[in-house]
Amino acid sequence: MLTFVIALALLLIAGAGLNFYIKYAREKQKQLALEEQRRREQEEKERQRRLLEEKRQEFLALIEMMKKYFRQGNFAKVRELSKKALLLADEHGFPKDEITKILHGIDVHNYRAKLSQLESMSDDIFQYLYVRAETLKIPDFPELRDLRNSIIRKTRDNEYLVSLAIARKQADDSKKGVMPRYNYMSSKAFLEKGISIRKKYSLEASHEEPLIMELQNELFFASKKLPRETIPLNIYR
Repeated sequence: MLTFVIALALLLIAGAGLNFYIKYAREKQKQLALEEQRRREQEEKERQRRLLEEKRQEFLALIEMMKKYFRQGNFAKVRELSKKALLLADEHGFPKDEITKILHGIDVHNYRAKLSQLESMSDDIFQYLYVRAETLKIPDFPELRDLRNSIIRKTRDNEYLVSLAIARKQADDSKKGVMPRYNYMSSKAFLEKGISIRKKYSLEASHEEPLIMELQNELFFASKKLPRETIPLNIYR
């Protein structure tokens, strides 16, 4: 009986030990698996970090190349590189501010060149309509605003001068007997238009204004028909 009890006790102790060992082995295996998973995750993070750093260096190199070609005036190459830089920025979340700034610089350069061309064209007062239309197509960038506004103001002044020039020409034609009534009425209309433009945009008055008014009034009083059909201009307006 004693032997049986001892054997049973030993068996129970052995079973408990075996059960403990199995649990320990399983826990150990679990810990090893977790450590292996963490190691792999850490390696993946490091791989991703290195890849991101490589892409960042590639991105920064593209930015520097864009700046170099911008200084050289090779804008086609700048735009070509910007596409690659923007693609990297979208894929990896890099800032696009520098790319946008460089591309904006190209636009400013090109628009300034166009404005300079339009400024030269505005020396011909009869080009005012085309010059104004083309100038208004150019964005109102802060870097271009002063030049852009200056050209637009000049087109207003040119429109005023053109109106006076046409008014003077038609008044002279009327005086010569060339379609006197039509040219007189048209001359009045262009003079009125010029005066309206001058007042609207606070332009400096031309010395031609009173001369044209005086000529129109001479035509009015020299004609037998005009006094019955219209009224003279007020040269003191």
